[in-house]
Amino acid sequence: MTDEDIVQADAKKIYLGNLRTVEFDLKLLTQGENGSTITWTTSDDRFLKPDGHVVQPDYGRGDRVIDLTATVSHGDAATKVPFKVTVLEAKNNIQIKKVYPIELTAVAGEPLYLPQATAVATEDGQLLPQYIVWTDGDARAYTTTGEDSAQGVIKGTTHPVTAHITIQTQAPALSDQKRQVVGEPLKNVRLIDDTPEKRAQDRRLRFLLTVDDDQMLYNFRSAAGLDTQGAPAMIGWDTPDSNLRGHTTGHYLSALALCYAATGNQDIQNKLTYMVQELGKVQAAFAHQPGIHPGFLSAYDETQFDLLEQYTPYPKIWAPYYTLHKILAGLIDGYELAGNQQALTIATGIGQWVYNRLGKLSVEQLKKMWGMYIAGEFGGINESLAELYALTKDPHLLTAARHFDNDRLFFPMEQKVDALGSLHANQHIPQVVGALNIFRYSHVQKYYDIADFFWHRVIADHIYSFGGTGDGEMFHQPDHIGVHLDENTAETCASYNMLKLTKRLYEYAPTVDKMDYYERTVLNHILATTDHEGIGGSTYFLSTKPGDTKGYDVENTCCHGTGLENHFKYGEAIYFTDAAHVYINLFIASRLQDTANGVDLTMHGDFNHPETVTITVNHSAKQVVIRHPYWSKTVAVTAAGTPVAVEERNGYIYLPTHLAAGTTITLTLAPTIHLVPTPDRPQLLSVAYGPYILAALSKADHFLEESIDQTRPLADQFTKVADEPALIHQDTLFVPLALVNHEHYHVYVKA
Repeated sequence: MTDEDIVQADAKKIYLGNLRTVEFDLKLLTQGENGSTITWTTSDDRFLKPDGHVVQPDYGRGDRVIDLTATVSHGDAATKVPFKVTVLEAKNNIQIKKVYPIELTAVAGEPLYLPQATAVATEDGQLLPQYIVWTDGDARAYTTTGEDSAQGVIKGTTHPVTAHITIQTQAPALSDQKRQVVGEPLKNVRLIDDTPEKRAQDRRLRFLLTVDDDQMLYNFRSAAGLDTQGAPAMIGWDTPDSNLRGHTTGHYLSALALCYAATGNQDIQNKLTYMVQELGKVQAAFAHQPGIHPGFLSAYDETQFDLLEQYTPYPKIWAPYYTLHKILAGLIDGYELAGNQQALTIATGIGQWVYNRLGKLSVEQLKKMWGMYIAGEFGGINESLAELYALTKDPHLLTAARHFDNDRLFFPMEQKVDALGSLHANQHIPQVVGALNIFRYSHVQKYYDIADFFWHRVIADHIYSFGGTGDGEMFHQPDHIGVHLDENTAETCASYNMLKLTKRLYEYAPTVDKMDYYERTVLNHILATTDHEGIGGSTYFLSTKPGDTKGYDVENTCCHGTGLENHFKYGEAIYFTDAAHVYINLFIASRLQDTANGVDLTMHGDFNHPETVTITVNHSAKQVVIRHPYWSKTVAVTAAGTPVAVEERNGYIYLPTHLAAGTTITLTLAPTIHLVPTPDRPQLLSVAYGPYILAALSKADHFLEESIDQTRPLADQFTKVADEPALIHQDTLFVPLALVNHEHYHVYVKA
């Protein structure tokens, strides 16, 4: 036999059995019957290894279809034999200790849809969301008032579930809760002085000016059959064959709009105008394509949306509504932040397309779609649709926003149970931002309650010392922080969205704890995730692994996308106003000019010297109120060296009313050294000085043994570096995490 004969004969004899329902390891031969060599490659070695070892996806993650290829070779001849392998998700082997009560209210004459999921406690102490299979289906209808119950089981088990239903004559009254304060628009705030925040903003501005707009439009024009203008194709997650292509362009629109609002740069506005005009042409071209419905706009056709409705899993499709959200949000930002009217017109078409498409689907089908791992991820499109409703007054758009209600997240929050463990953090945080926006415009109280409970649980039980959350992109069990210190912690996107949620909740309930968290996360996570050279890179995971270094991604990942936006948002939460007051929450050097409210303030602060802040009241028709930061025990207020009589209430310092124009107020703070231990392994902790989480600079790949005596004053154990917010302990230099660039660092050390 020739080499070719041997190869072909052995290739034909490869038999692997039923590959459509694989749960166990495959026996992969390495030698053919006639002496050929057989090697194997797999398209996803997380679930199928080249040696045939099978790792089933966790329950709830869905089956995986994997390309397995045998290469048969002998001498100079070789051939490839492809196989499709479906690895089934693992069975639900959960041992349930408790199903949390399911108390529902129905309205006579209106349909009731039972929740798709509930919170449970397991025998090993976990809190988890679990899907329910209801006897007789999810839908109920009642004609009279009274009491009823529904029976079901936890999916994949025989564990019983009961829902108690109270039928009333009418729905609960709408909420009259209103925003108590409003954040100052970015256009009214300008960063000043040579601060790290201003430098980060300037670097990102310079980077945006170098971006090739036609490259950002490449996939859109290609999908619509338009000339790509000789532009290079996109890279990374936006390559022409990526199922997520288009998402970075949406972030780019938002970044341009934010940049223009924050800086007033005319070249940036011109780029935004060009992008919107060209996307308008793409939307118009799509309208003439077969199979495309009015208003559609994306970087691909409608096929992925069709497949989602057939429950096609990831990676065959990749979160089509997620990408659509980025595009829609970018257009809305273009209108709201930069005044681009065409952006609103295009966005309205997309919103109507979503309503028309989802309105044809049953509630049960929608719930199943949003429960699909990654494929059903939809970002915060509910937030954007609610905002679009506010801009257009089209009630269909608010209805469309509510089509995205996700029981697996929302219902445990209604039950007041922290069942976030096992949920993808950044998949679900934007959904909660959307819930709050739905509340703003629908006044349905449950949406506010969901957002409020979610925020408090994440902040109390799921954040690292610097404000980030999640390990491997996932939430874990409450207070499980010390056991999750590695290279895959704190996805930057998650903090981007937590800050958005925090700011909006603060407007309804302006308490200092929200701005304490906001400050901690902006200064120690967001500011820490941009490269210092200006290449436009962003950190995906902020590693907590001992001795690790930061990476700065330019490959169009999700965190690169939000990273395009982040560094124009420093001015978003510095100042808030109500009818009588202007609140200063962050001590970032800036000027506020709000002519509508008669407020003109200039604030100077030095990153290296957080102990001193000056505020010049150029003019203010409102009383100035200043947050007392958690990291300073005292705040002394003086004007021209003379103490100023102030009142402090609920963590806020109220300056005297009617300050004379030109009055300069000096705040003298007392930043302290403090420790932030992990709740589950308190011997592992972060060192902080004032508002800054400090990183120990060391290449050691183990936790540094710092022998900090927590019974003695910390100021006696650390040496403060002159003119820097840095400390030395046992020859170890601790510097603000935000100032670390390429150095090896430790966020946590051993006490």
